[in-house]
Amino acid sequence: MIELEISTLVIPIASAVMSAVLAACGTYVAISNRLSVLETKMDGLSTKVAKHNSVIERTYRLETDAATAWKRHDELAERVERLENMKIGGTQ
Repeated sequence: MIELEISTLVIPIASAVMSAVLAACGTYVAISNRLSVLETKMDGLSTKVAKHNSVIERTYRLETDAATAWKRHDELAERVERLENMKIGGTQ
């Protein structure tokens, strides 16, 4: 027994009928032009999204580096304070 999903038959038939109707009405060209405009806009948006994601990644990296630098700064400040306390106390 051969089993077929209805979508495998309906979608191609509907697409062919729709194309024939649109071509007969002359609106096929208009829809094609609109699709072209939409594709161009989507390409532009994709470029902007990629640029935004790049900025987010760089910002995260900078914030991580800054946090690491401040942690190192705090460690060195504590070390300097301990050394100064040792020097003041007379035990060098």
